[in-house]
Amino acid sequence: LSMNFFAFINEYRVKEARKLIENPERKDHTLLAIAFEAGFQSKASFNAAFKKHTGMAPGEYRRRLDSPSDLQ
Repeated sequence: LSMNFFAFINEYRVKEARKLIENPERKDHTLLAIAFEAGFQSKASFNAAFKKHTGMAPGEYRRRLDSPSDLQ
């Protein structure tokens, strides 16, 4: 797969975090709570993996949800 185990797992964790961030029922959840729920063990590893896979920080991703064309 041309990636190590942790990169592989983090890809799935980031996908789960994105789903959680996009869920309107979780709008009031903190990004840290979402990170832990997605399986990350620290804020730093969550932020780094999220930015690597999406090109933006989790907070920026959440802010841009109001402008879906910015997420493309």
